[in-house]
Amino acid sequence: MAKIWKRHSADCTRGKCECRWVLDYRPLGVRGPRQRLRFETHKEAERFLISTQHKVAVGDYVDPAKVPTFEEAAEDWFRGKSHYRPAHIADIRGRLDKHLLPRFGTRRLDRITVADLDKLRDDLRSSGYAHTTINRLLQIAGAIFQLAINHGQATVDPTTRVERVRKAAREITLDDDGLENIPIPDRLLSPAEIARLLEAAAPGFERTLFLVAYLSGARQGELFALRWSDLELPKEGPGTIFIRRSLSWAHLRGEEPRPRYYAPKTEAGLRRITIPAELVAALKRWKLQSPPSPEQLVFPRPDGSGKPLYREFVLRKMLYPALERARLRRVRFHSLRHSCASALIAAGASVTEVQHQLGHASPAITLAVYSHWFQDATGSGAIDRITLAVADMASGTQRKWAQSGHFGPNEQVESGAAT
Repeated sequence: MAKIWKRHSADCTRGKCECRWVLDYRPLGVRGPRQRLRFETHKEAERFLISTQHKVAVGDYVDPAKVPTFEEAAEDWFRGKSHYRPAHIADIRGRLDKHLLPRFGTRRLDRITVADLDKLRDDLRSSGYAHTTINRLLQIAGAIFQLAINHGQATVDPTTRVERVRKAAREITLDDDGLENIPIPDRLLSPAEIARLLEAAAPGFERTLFLVAYLSGARQGELFALRWSDLELPKEGPGTIFIRRSLSWAHLRGEEPRPRYYAPKTEAGLRRITIPAELVAALKRWKLQSPPSPEQLVFPRPDGSGKPLYREFVLRKMLYPALERARLRRVRFHSLRHSCASALIAAGASVTEVQHQLGHASPAITLAVYSHWFQDATGSGAIDRITLAVADMASGTQRKWAQSGHFGPNEQVESGAAT
């Protein structure tokens, strides 16, 4: 039997005091463990008792002694990610250590509320974090709660009731010339800007690396892992680059950083890219002067060691200085890949062609990343051809269109056909 009674302190006068109420009960029945909980009011104790009895009845009750802290549950979840790529593991570890564990680490899962998670979201947003970063942290927290639920250590996931952050609206201002001052995305360079970058780059290593990155659309890790055996450079005509692996320098805590090679991110990443004859000639010239590499890397570290490149070196010693000499804004190396995609789209390439060039797993990913560029691409004239086809099939209807001015002023409709 459950009993709710008021526990008076020794100096209490037993009147309208502020002593707390005690719930003395056995949630699992007469053979279960006995528990005593304290509440501010009698109604709070009653509500808790009714809620617990309902959870026991439907099988959702978890003994509070078995509920882990957030840190314990997080480490349990993190151990299951040991098969991921080091870069992904390091990213998860950093998010846990920087944001989630300092906030919730010592608290039991059943003591973390929607309001607590709302505050985390709002604090991060006030600190200027991107909406994608905040939503990723909520996603990780939700995965931790879900694993605890699967293990019978929790019954609810409060993250499901937390509103996600949307990208903030950005006001468009006018510059001195009266034009809309819309910032150019830092991940995109126009063909004219690419030409300026190549002209400013040092001949040989830099210029060839930037040119291959732009014309192939390959990922940075894929380029740094390229071997000469991955290239087909014929005497004449276009050549081929085979993307077979990717380089990663990511390392886990307690480990020394070292280069690791993996298959591309997706099965579609294993691909064959056709390159123009001009790039074939540039690669041939580079092969004659490239430093030796035990792994036969196309772009080994230029210090003569033959070791693989790493991102910071390329950015700070090559790309950033070349951009400064070309008087271009600072962009990431990944911008060359995005610039390749935008140039293909502007030239009329199909979604599937861009997908294959970039190694995306599906056209949906290509559209998700580059949909606005497809929308901005020059029209194919398809709607005009459809209009004329319909006009050809219905002479009466197309005369009405002609009379109403839907055809141009110099167009005529004769013998049931628009000319």
